[in-house]
Amino acid sequence: MPSFAQQVAHRRKFLQYLAGSPLLAAGGFSAFAGEGFMPGTKLPDPLMWAPMRADELIASPKEAINVFDFEPVCRKNVPPAHFGYMASGIDDEVTLRANREGFLKFQLRPRRLVDVSKVDMSVDILGVKYSSPIVLAPIGGQRSFHSDGELACARAAKTGDHLQILSTATSTGIEDVTAARGAPIWYQLYATNKWEVAKAFVTRAEKAGALAVAVTVDRASGRNQGRPYSVCGAQIPANATPAMTAAACRPTCARAPCIRVSTSAG
Repeated sequence: MPSFAQQVAHRRKFLQYLAGSPLLAAGGFSAFAGEGFMPGTKLPDPLMWAPMRADELIASPKEAINVFDFEPVCRKNVPPAHFGYMASGIDDEVTLRANREGFLKFQLRPRRLVDVSKVDMSVDILGVKYSSPIVLAPIGGQRSFHSDGELACARAAKTGDHLQILSTATSTGIEDVTAARGAPIWYQLYATNKWEVAKAFVTRAEKAGALAVAVTVDRASGRNQGRPYSVCGAQIPANATPAMTAAACRPTCARAPCIRVSTSAG
Protein backbone atom coordinates (compact mmCIF):
# COMPACT_ATOMS: atom_id res chain seq x y z
CA MET A 1 0.00 0.00 0.00
CA PRO A 2 1.38 3.47 -0.86
CA SER A 3 2.65 5.55 2.02
CA PHE A 4 0.88 8.73 3.11
CA ALA A 5 3.57 10.84 1.41
CA GLN A 6 3.10 8.91 -1.82
CA GLN A 7 -0.68 9.35 -1.64
CA VAL A 8 -0.26 13.12 -1.24
CA ALA A 9 2.17 13.23 -4.19
CA HIS A 10 -0.20 11.21 -6.37
CA ARG A 11 -3.12 13.46 -5.41
CA ARG A 12 -1.12 16.54 -6.33
CA LYS A 13 -0.17 15.08 -9.71
CA PHE A 14 -3.79 14.15 -10.38
CA LEU A 15 -4.98 17.67 -9.57
CA GLN A 16 -2.26 19.12 -11.78
CA TYR A 17 -3.49 16.84 -14.58
CA LEU A 18 -7.04 18.10 -14.09
CA ALA A 19 -5.86 21.69 -14.07
CA GLY A 20 -4.19 21.18 -17.44
CA SER A 21 -7.27 19.69 -19.06
CA PRO A 22 -8.83 22.02 -21.69
CA LEU A 23 -12.28 20.86 -20.58
CA LEU A 24 -11.69 22.25 -17.08
CA ALA A 25 -9.59 25.28 -17.97
CA ALA A 26 -12.37 27.70 -17.02
CA GLY A 27 -13.35 25.89 -13.86
CA GLY A 28 -10.69 27.21 -11.55
CA PHE A 29 -9.00 23.85 -10.84
CA SER A 30 -5.61 25.49 -11.21
CA ALA A 31 -6.17 26.98 -7.77
CA PHE A 32 -6.23 23.49 -6.26
CA ALA A 33 -3.30 22.04 -8.19
CA GLY A 34 -0.88 23.78 -5.87
CA GLU A 35 -2.67 22.57 -2.72
CA GLY A 36 -4.41 25.87 -2.05
CA PHE A 37 -5.37 29.20 -3.59
CA MET A 38 -2.51 30.94 -5.34
CA PRO A 39 -1.77 34.58 -4.44
CA GLY A 40 -4.07 36.97 -6.26
CA THR A 41 -6.93 34.55 -6.91
CA LYS A 42 -10.41 35.65 -5.85
CA LEU A 43 -12.16 33.71 -3.12
CA PRO A 44 -15.85 33.29 -3.92
CA ASP A 45 -17.11 34.15 -0.44
CA PRO A 46 -18.00 36.72 0.74
CA LEU A 47 -17.02 38.68 -2.42
CA MET A 48 -19.68 36.78 -4.32
CA TRP A 49 -20.67 39.67 -6.59
CA ALA A 50 -17.20 40.64 -7.72
CA PRO A 51 -16.50 40.36 -11.46
CA MET A 52 -15.95 36.86 -12.78
CA ARG A 53 -12.56 37.89 -14.16
CA ALA A 54 -10.78 40.01 -11.57
CA ASP A 55 -7.97 40.77 -14.05
CA GLU A 56 -10.35 42.53 -16.48
CA LEU A 57 -10.73 45.87 -14.72
CA ILE A 58 -13.01 48.67 -15.77
CA ALA A 59 -11.16 51.69 -17.17
CA SER A 60 -13.74 54.30 -16.14
CA PRO A 61 -16.83 54.52 -13.91
CA LYS A 62 -19.03 54.52 -17.01
CA GLU A 63 -18.02 50.91 -17.69
CA ALA A 64 -19.27 49.68 -14.30
CA ILE A 65 -22.28 47.39 -14.30
CA ASN A 66 -22.64 47.59 -10.51
CA VAL A 67 -20.70 48.94 -7.54
CA PHE A 68 -18.75 45.70 -7.13
CA ASP A 69 -16.90 46.40 -10.38
CA PHE A 70 -14.94 49.03 -8.43
CA GLU A 71 -13.63 46.57 -5.86
CA PRO A 72 -10.86 44.91 -7.94
CA VAL A 73 -9.80 48.37 -9.19
CA CYS A 74 -9.43 49.45 -5.58
CA ARG A 75 -7.44 46.33 -4.76
CA LYS A 76 -5.00 47.07 -7.55
CA ASN A 77 -4.46 50.73 -6.71
CA VAL A 78 -4.30 51.01 -2.92
CA PRO A 79 -1.94 49.43 -0.38
CA PRO A 80 -3.02 45.88 0.53
CA ALA A 81 -3.85 46.59 4.18
CA HIS A 82 -5.98 49.58 3.15
CA PHE A 83 -7.97 47.39 0.77
CA GLY A 84 -8.37 44.74 3.47
CA TYR A 85 -9.75 47.34 5.88
CA MET A 86 -12.26 48.55 3.30
CA ALA A 87 -13.45 45.17 2.03
CA SER A 88 -13.41 42.99 5.13
CA GLY A 89 -15.73 42.26 8.03
CA ILE A 90 -15.03 40.91 11.50
CA ASP A 91 -15.18 37.51 13.24
CA ASP A 92 -14.85 35.35 10.09
CA GLU A 93 -16.98 37.92 8.24
CA VAL A 94 -20.24 36.20 9.12
CA THR A 95 -22.07 39.53 9.38
CA LEU A 96 -20.68 40.69 6.04
CA ARG A 97 -21.99 37.50 4.44
CA ALA A 98 -25.36 37.88 6.14
CA ASN A 99 -25.67 41.49 4.96
CA ARG A 100 -24.90 40.65 1.36
CA GLU A 101 -27.13 37.59 1.36
CA GLY A 102 -29.89 39.65 2.97
CA PHE A 103 -29.91 42.11 0.09
CA LEU A 104 -30.69 39.23 -2.26
CA LYS A 105 -34.15 39.17 -0.71
CA PHE A 106 -34.87 42.63 -2.15
CA GLN A 107 -35.63 42.86 -5.83
CA LEU A 108 -36.85 45.50 -8.22
CA ARG A 109 -40.47 44.93 -9.16
CA PRO A 110 -41.09 46.03 -12.74
CA ARG A 111 -44.35 47.82 -13.46
CA ARG A 112 -45.91 47.52 -16.89
CA LEU A 113 -48.05 50.05 -18.74
CA VAL A 114 -47.14 52.75 -16.23
CA ASP A 115 -45.89 56.20 -17.19
CA VAL A 116 -42.27 56.41 -15.99
CA SER A 117 -41.28 59.50 -17.96
CA LYS A 118 -41.24 61.44 -14.70
CA VAL A 119 -40.02 59.41 -11.73
CA ASP A 120 -39.90 60.98 -8.29
CA MET A 121 -37.53 59.15 -5.96
CA SER A 122 -37.33 61.97 -3.43
CA VAL A 123 -37.57 61.17 0.25
CA ASP A 124 -37.99 63.16 3.46
CA ILE A 125 -35.46 62.31 6.19
CA LEU A 126 -35.99 64.11 9.49
CA GLY A 127 -37.66 67.02 7.77
CA VAL A 128 -35.11 67.41 4.97
CA LYS A 129 -35.96 66.46 1.39
CA TYR A 130 -33.39 64.59 -0.70
CA SER A 131 -33.61 63.55 -4.34
CA SER A 132 -33.33 59.84 -3.51
CA PRO A 133 -33.08 57.53 -0.49
CA ILE A 134 -29.43 56.78 -1.30
CA VAL A 135 -27.25 57.71 1.69
CA LEU A 136 -23.45 57.89 1.90
CA ALA A 137 -22.73 55.87 5.03
CA PRO A 138 -19.83 56.85 7.32
CA ILE A 139 -16.47 55.37 6.32
CA GLY A 140 -13.34 56.35 8.24
CA GLY A 141 -9.99 57.36 6.81
CA GLN A 142 -11.07 57.83 3.21
CA ARG A 143 -7.79 59.49 2.29
CA SER A 144 -6.27 56.03 2.75
CA PHE A 145 -7.91 55.20 -0.59
CA HIS A 146 -7.71 58.51 -2.47
CA SER A 147 -6.05 61.82 -1.77
CA ASP A 148 -9.38 63.70 -2.03
CA GLY A 149 -11.02 61.35 0.49
CA GLU A 150 -14.16 62.67 2.13
CA LEU A 151 -14.12 65.83 -0.01
CA ALA A 152 -14.62 63.77 -3.17
CA CYS A 153 -17.54 61.94 -1.57
CA ALA A 154 -19.02 65.26 -0.48
CA ARG A 155 -18.87 66.57 -4.05
CA ALA A 156 -20.52 63.37 -5.30
CA ALA A 157 -23.23 63.70 -2.64
CA LYS A 158 -23.81 67.28 -3.76
CA THR A 159 -24.15 66.21 -7.40
CA GLY A 160 -26.73 63.56 -6.58
CA ASP A 161 -28.32 65.46 -3.69
CA HIS A 162 -27.66 62.59 -1.26
CA LEU A 163 -27.44 62.63 2.51
CA GLN A 164 -23.83 62.23 3.66
CA ILE A 165 -22.86 60.90 7.10
CA LEU A 166 -19.32 61.72 8.21
CA SER A 167 -17.33 59.24 10.27
CA THR A 168 -15.72 60.08 13.60
CA ALA A 169 -12.54 58.70 12.06
CA THR A 170 -12.68 61.12 9.15
CA SER A 171 -9.39 62.16 7.59
CA THR A 172 -10.83 65.60 6.70
CA GLY A 173 -12.42 68.09 9.09
CA ILE A 174 -16.19 68.29 9.20
CA GLU A 175 -16.11 72.00 8.32
CA ASP A 176 -14.34 71.33 5.01
CA VAL A 177 -16.58 68.36 4.19
CA THR A 178 -19.72 70.41 4.87
CA ALA A 179 -18.42 73.17 2.62
CA ALA A 180 -17.73 70.69 -0.18
CA ARG A 181 -21.20 69.16 0.22
CA GLY A 182 -22.78 72.60 0.08
CA ALA A 183 -25.41 71.61 2.64
CA PRO A 184 -25.57 70.28 6.21
CA ILE A 185 -24.54 66.66 6.75
CA TRP A 186 -24.90 64.13 9.56
CA TYR A 187 -22.14 63.14 11.97
CA GLN A 188 -21.41 59.58 13.12
CA LEU A 189 -20.15 59.29 16.69
CA TYR A 190 -18.16 56.44 18.21
CA ALA A 191 -19.27 56.24 21.81
CA THR A 192 -16.49 56.42 24.43
CA ASN A 193 -16.31 56.17 28.21
CA LYS A 194 -15.16 59.79 28.39
CA TRP A 195 -18.09 62.20 28.31
CA GLU A 196 -15.89 65.22 27.60
CA VAL A 197 -14.53 63.57 24.43
CA ALA A 198 -17.99 62.79 23.05
CA LYS A 199 -19.20 66.27 24.01
CA ALA A 200 -16.29 67.90 22.15
CA PHE A 201 -17.02 65.90 18.99
CA VAL A 202 -20.74 66.65 19.06
CA THR A 203 -20.19 70.33 19.83
CA ARG A 204 -17.85 70.69 16.88
CA ALA A 205 -20.30 68.89 14.60
CA GLU A 206 -23.14 71.14 15.81
CA LYS A 207 -21.10 74.28 15.12
CA ALA A 208 -20.39 72.96 11.61
CA GLY A 209 -24.13 72.69 11.01
CA ALA A 210 -24.61 68.92 11.35
CA LEU A 211 -28.31 68.05 11.41
CA ALA A 212 -28.07 64.82 13.39
CA VAL A 213 -25.67 62.53 15.23
CA ALA A 214 -25.70 58.81 14.44
CA VAL A 215 -24.25 56.96 17.43
CA THR A 216 -22.34 53.69 16.89
CA VAL A 217 -22.75 51.56 20.02
CA ASP A 218 -20.99 48.29 19.11
CA ARG A 219 -17.40 49.55 18.83
CA ALA A 220 -16.42 50.35 22.42
CA SER A 221 -15.14 46.83 23.16
CA GLY A 222 -12.98 46.60 20.03
CA ARG A 223 -13.29 44.20 17.13
CA ASN A 224 -11.57 41.15 15.68
CA GLN A 225 -10.74 42.28 12.15
CA GLY A 226 -7.95 40.13 10.79
CA ARG A 227 -8.11 40.36 6.99
CA PRO A 228 -6.41 43.78 6.60
CA TYR A 229 -3.33 42.35 8.23
CA SER A 230 -3.56 38.95 6.57
CA VAL A 231 -3.78 40.72 3.20
CA CYS A 232 -0.54 42.61 3.65
CA GLY A 233 1.16 40.12 5.95
CA ALA A 234 2.00 42.68 8.61
CA GLN A 235 1.72 41.93 12.31
CA ILE A 236 0.17 45.06 13.82
CA PRO A 237 -1.05 45.19 17.42
CA ALA A 238 -4.49 46.69 18.04
CA ASN A 239 -3.04 49.54 20.11
CA ALA A 240 -0.33 50.39 17.59
CA THR A 241 0.82 53.98 17.18
CA PRO A 242 1.21 55.37 13.62
CA ALA A 243 4.98 54.88 13.90
CA MET A 244 4.55 51.24 14.98
CA THR A 245 2.09 50.62 12.16
CA ALA A 246 4.37 52.12 9.52
CA ALA A 247 7.36 50.15 10.80
CA ALA A 248 5.41 46.89 10.66
CA CYS A 249 4.01 47.54 7.20
CA ARG A 250 7.06 48.78 5.30
CA PRO A 251 8.73 45.37 4.94
CA THR A 252 5.51 43.76 3.64
CA CYS A 253 3.79 46.44 1.55
CA ALA A 254 5.30 47.23 -1.81
CA ARG A 255 3.51 50.53 -2.35
CA ALA A 256 3.13 52.38 0.93
CA PRO A 257 2.93 51.81 4.67
CA CYS A 258 -0.42 51.49 6.38
CA ILE A 259 -1.69 54.64 8.04
CA ARG A 260 -4.08 55.28 10.87
CA VAL A 261 -5.85 58.61 10.71
CA SER A 262 -6.47 60.76 13.74
CA THR A 263 -10.00 60.84 15.06
CA SER A 264 -12.02 63.70 13.54
CA ALA A 265 -9.09 65.09 11.60
CA GLY A 266 -8.14 68.70 11.86
